[in-house]
Amino acid sequence: MIIEGAIAVKAAIKGRKRTVEKVYIDRGKKTKDFNYIRKITKEAGIELIELEREQLGEHLTGKSHGGIGAEVSSRKNDELTDGDIFYLEGIEDPFNLGYSMRTLYAFGVKNVLLSPRDYITMENQLLKSSAGAYDMLNVQITEDAVRQISGYKQQGYSLYALYRGEESTDIFDATFSDKALFMLGGEKRGISSALLDMADRKFFISYGSDFRNSLNACAALDVVATLLYSQRRK
Repeated sequence: MIIEGAIAVKAAIKGRKRTVEKVYIDRGKKTKDFNYIRKITKEAGIELIELEREQLGEHLTGKSHGGIGAEVSSRKNDELTDGDIFYLEGIEDPFNLGYSMRTLYAFGVKNVLLSPRDYITMENQLLKSSAGAYDMLNVQITEDAVRQISGYKQQGYSLYALYRGEESTDIFDATFSDKALFMLGGEKRGISSALLDMADRKFFISYGSDFRNSLNACAALDVVATLLYSQRRK
């Protein structure tokens, strides 16, 4: 597959989550960022092809490549490492999912667990909307979320669900455990009932106004990630 844009290409090389076969670059662009990409491409032993601007169209298909693109493999399915985990279920829009990953990476989260879906078809959008974070995080697609998350619970993780219900408490009053797994659902279906039943605690986001509607998934995740970072940095 072809990825395009300096941020995506740089993340693919540095993240090492996929094989980068070739990098195509505008010969005339000598900016600091482009020269840095030239440097890390050569250091990684990746074929670097310098072309005139008009020749790039023979290899790159988009209109916003900015003079650079790469021929790469699909992203591998990672193993999750120690640390907090965010399970994202049913966030279908690739731009919203990418924005969520950008937020998580910015606030120091390393591990993202995703519900099953064909993510290969949206990798370009995910790389762009996440500003490259998609290739910097540990991302794993689970085939059986209930079984896998149950396993994390047995390993000592506290399971937290973002859910506005009778049993839910205000997330702004929460103190998270040292090993936390957060479950957030998309706006259409939310979190599955089987996972809600497993949650140790359910949280809602309180508002500073009389607003009656839910935040979208990205905005809600921003709140959770910010609160988690605030507690972890103390």
